[in-house]
Amino acid sequence: MDQTPRRVALYTRISTDEANQPYSLGAQRDRLEAYVAAQPGWTIVARYEDRASGKSLERSSLAIARQAAATGTYDLLLVFRVDRLSRNLVQLAALIEELEAAGIAFQSLSEPFDTTTPAGRMMLQMLGVFAEFERASIIERINAGMERKARRGEWTVGSYPYGYRRGPDGPGLTPDPSAVQVLREVYDRYVTHKLGSGPIAAWLNARGLRTSRGGMWTRSSVLKLLGNRVYLGEVPFRGVWHPGLHPAILDADLFEAAQRLRAGRARSPAQRRTNPSPFLLSGLKLVCDRCGSPLVGTTAHNRSRRYDYYTCTTRSRYGRAACDQDRLRRDQLEAAVLGQLAEVYANTTLLRRAIDEADGQWRSQHDARRGRNAALAVERVDLERRLQRYLVAFEQGRLRPETAQTRIDTIEAWLAAIATEETQLATQADPGDWGPVDLDFVSAILGVSLDAILAESLPPERSKALLAQLIEEVRVVSAADVRVTYRVPPEVRLPDGMVEMRGLEPLTPSLQRRCSPS
Repeated sequence: MDQTPRRVALYTRISTDEANQPYSLGAQRDRLEAYVAAQPGWTIVARYEDRASGKSLERSSLAIARQAAATGTYDLLLVFRVDRLSRNLVQLAALIEELEAAGIAFQSLSEPFDTTTPAGRMMLQMLGVFAEFERASIIERINAGMERKARRGEWTVGSYPYGYRRGPDGPGLTPDPSAVQVLREVYDRYVTHKLGSGPIAAWLNARGLRTSRGGMWTRSSVLKLLGNRVYLGEVPFRGVWHPGLHPAILDADLFEAAQRLRAGRARSPAQRRTNPSPFLLSGLKLVCDRCGSPLVGTTAHNRSRRYDYYTCTTRSRYGRAACDQDRLRRDQLEAAVLGQLAEVYANTTLLRRAIDEADGQWRSQHDARRGRNAALAVERVDLERRLQRYLVAFEQGRLRPETAQTRIDTIEAWLAAIATEETQLATQADPGDWGPVDLDFVSAILGVSLDAILAESLPPERSKALLAQLIEEVRVVSAADVRVTYRVPPEVRLPDGMVEMRGLEPLTPSLQRRCSPS
């Protein structure tokens, strides 16, 4: 019997994702200590243990053990089984080479072999292959099981969404009555009162309410709540939503109205309640025709007065040599645009012609839109499958983290673009649903709204929200040549506080533009 003195380091590991583990940390440690005690001349000099997955080497105690090996703190690293060190063959081989280079021996208690011989190294690699195969099988079984649960409508993911709690008979979802009332009020404030995510978060925090995880509310957590389809009675799994077993707690029309408002605010800063700038045209597409840059509101001062202008950003940053566009006085430009806007929408003959042209254009493009919808659905399914393959490959260690992250980010960006386009297509009205439009009534109501804007009796953000519906683009050629493209929107929403337009049907589902100089 070899009685050579050896300094032994014990390494034990359990993973929180391994169910029914046969050997706990304590059981592993007891077996290892008993084995060392039976070996003459062996002494335990260090113990390292981790509670982490074996898919990665990023483990705190393993990192300390590797540093100790490099400094010669021990002579032998002893584990209960090879898969306690790593379940990835490439990583396992790299660790053994690292230990050998430092002059450290490696041994598994339950799998006796000598890594200093070719046969022992072959046995180690074979065990590593089986460990990696076992981990891949576990991942596949878990994913398949979770997908089956989601298809059955059962809850599969971690924390419970706000508004629900754990069911009395298991991990299902049960509505939380007090949170449901708050949730519905959040949607009402967002959809009906047009509050932004920031003010809603402040309102929730002021009432002492917390998220489902006990944290403070933020803009992002409110937006996540506003876009969560679980409130319609659905459950997610890897980007796919399935009909759930839990009851819906929101009306579908209210939820879809919130999604349309979110999409509109994402496309147009003028519709955001956090855009209180007094420059009414700053939330529109205000373009310099000479260099293509946007115009922004700027201010100049002298000792007694303040002067507001719209200035080309290229000129503002780099001077007249880069762009010699004129600076336009704010009051004059806004008055000219609003004055002509009132004239355009007072011309009911022009509006009727625009609606008729838009109607014909919409009908001619209806089949193309349906085809585009089908193509987007096919593309989305393909991207979701590719995303799942990348995630599995990353979990199995076949993709480096940086490579996997790059590919996953790219696919998620594509999926977000597809979702945005699908939302835009879904919000377009069916021509069969159109009713008769009283253009005289529309013109009169818009005239009242524009008068309120000119009189500055509305907050800037509300004025901008209306202008964003009526103006497609303001293109500045020069101070004497400003070209405005108007549009007849899908529906006209008056700013809060104005007379409600009862019985008015959407004007047209397309952006029929009318361009004219001001």
